[in-house]
Amino acid sequence: MYTKEKAVEYLKNRMNAEWTAEEPDEEHFRLSTPYAIAEVTFHPMDITELQIVNTADGASRFYLHFQLNDERHAEELFDEMLVTLRRLEKEQTVKVLLTCTSALTTSYFASELNRAAETMKLNYSFAAVSIHGIYEKGFDYDVILVAPQAAHEYENLKKIFSGRIVMKIPASVFGQYSTGGVLKMLMDALQEKESSGPEPLTKVLRSAFDNPYRILSVCMINHKNEYRIAYRIFDHGKKTLDKEVIKPAFSLQDIDDLIGYVLVRHKNIAAIGLALPGIANRGMLYHKYDNVDSRNVGIWLSEKYSKPVILSNDVNAIAMGYFAMHEGCENMVFHFQPRGMAQAGAGIIIGSRLHRGYRSAAGEIANLTEAVVRRSEQKIQTPEGAMEIVGKALLAYIAVLAPEKIVIYSELTPDMEAMREWLGKYVSDEYIPELIHVVHLKEFMLAGAMIHALEILGKDPSSYIDNRPGHEKSAEFARLLKEVK
Repeated sequence: MYTKEKAVEYLKNRMNAEWTAEEPDEEHFRLSTPYAIAEVTFHPMDITELQIVNTADGASRFYLHFQLNDERHAEELFDEMLVTLRRLEKEQTVKVLLTCTSALTTSYFASELNRAAETMKLNYSFAAVSIHGIYEKGFDYDVILVAPQAAHEYENLKKIFSGRIVMKIPASVFGQYSTGGVLKMLMDALQEKESSGPEPLTKVLRSAFDNPYRILSVCMINHKNEYRIAYRIFDHGKKTLDKEVIKPAFSLQDIDDLIGYVLVRHKNIAAIGLALPGIANRGMLYHKYDNVDSRNVGIWLSEKYSKPVILSNDVNAIAMGYFAMHEGCENMVFHFQPRGMAQAGAGIIIGSRLHRGYRSAAGEIANLTEAVVRRSEQKIQTPEGAMEIVGKALLAYIAVLAPEKIVIYSELTPDMEAMREWLGKYVSDEYIPELIHVVHLKEFMLAGAMIHALEILGKDPSSYIDNRPGHEKSAEFARLLKEVK
């Protein structure tokens, strides 16, 4: 059996020379670096917890837990933690991107700024890009500095890169290539940002979704090149557990580990609501994941843990969660446009109910985008192209569904007045619904996965499972649903 002693030995053999290892007690092993701390905690029942905390801001950059019983799987997760720890060393540098019309003058200025930062021993790195490439490259940087030649794009850049520092370089500073002036601006802005945190999303579920069960809600979000698996226990509607797994890569084994961990430590879970990308139809997930027959994800997990695992499409869960947190959404569409991807998805609420359509494929609009937008993969990289792609999807919703509201998650199209103006070229203003732009997904998705689980628990199991020939394993799932009821 794989033991914590073997685990500690494995980690010590793979650590860098500049890292410090310590074992403060029998339950902890810690790797300290100048930029982050990685800690392994060994809990009872072979539960192992891995976490990396960035020492600069206290943010968790890696977090997961699993049962320490399979040597190969455990060491794969240890390796992922160590890769993340090494990567964080490079991320300590504040990355600054200068932009102007052609990037010629800003390239020279960026070189001068790099020399000045090195002389002053500042962890700043400068690069330059033309205004045409800013929307593809900008999300990889912490700060965007706009040269006077591109000042006309400043307001748009502030909206699109709302989570980053975006500043105009004064003409007097840029004209003299004043490295001191830019570095002073940058230091002041970084200090101000550090002192102010983001406003939390605080919304309450409407009483129509009172929960008579204890439900574990799990959802996967791909966010800023790292995968976050958020999970929460809704205990008769109240949150009693609210955490995330954070990793640089994703596999369905992570979902398996998480469910196993929660069920060991938290008893009386009636059911599990699981929201993932893909078409979720009658308990089957149609999506390609490595090393797992994804069509059997729900049944596989349900049989393993003797709990009904009720699958939702990720965007459908978001739509249900948003509906549960807001009034006046009886007929609405939630449009989800991932950054850099032309393939979007939609969650559709009609008459206060989620519309799934034939084989639960409602809202899978990737084929529509391919048919009506030429070179969509190239266009999605710019605000103008994203406006066309999102706008044409919205036109389809308006023409076919006529919703009262359309809620949009699309980083490159945050200006809803501009979107309304674009739609106005094709639709009279009185037929354009209320357009709402959002930047949060987690709260909506967790709530939606729980609500879907509640709906299935309140129905005849045959309305959810697939009883066709070849799907005999559904009988075990039906038995689990009946046990809960």
